[in-house]
Amino acid sequence: MSDQNPTEDPQEPEQPQEPEQPNEPEDPANEPEDPGFDPDKAREKIRKINSENKNLRQRAAEAEKKAEGADETAKKLTALEADNMRLRVAVKHGLPESLVKRLTGTTEEEILQDAEELMELFGSKKPPTQQPKEKLRSPGDPSGDAEIDVEKVVQRVFEH
Repeated sequence: MSDQNPTEDPQEPEQPQEPEQPNEPEDPANEPEDPGFDPDKAREKIRKINSENKNLRQRAAEAEKKAEGADETAKKLTALEADNMRLRVAVKHGLPESLVKRLTGTTEEEILQDAEELMELFGSKKPPTQQPKEKLRSPGDPSGDAEIDVEKVVQRVFEH
């Protein structure tokens, strides 16, 4: 043990390395044919792969067309939703139909604000309500205090 140098590892003897030779491309014409190579099988495999590639390209093209159609549908849907929102706001605030197309905004709040501004500019009409008017007067009594006899009205209607 005293004969061994402490820097040397006794388990791994040094072996001279062979210089690597560059891999030169081999000429396939000079090589002998592989006895396991079958040209008919290779052609069939190539045909099969080409057919699969063609089918995949067709499927990809169809998927792209569907995606384009979905984009167009989404744009149409967005436009229709915006039109619907404008119409709802216009009806709610009593805007005339000719002013509906002038409403702008992306949210309902923005469209509501725009509708209120248009109403201030073009008229101070209040929006219609569903509640009946409180005092209806008969045309013959301007004070509105007279009560209407329903039976007399019905007789007048059927007399003619």
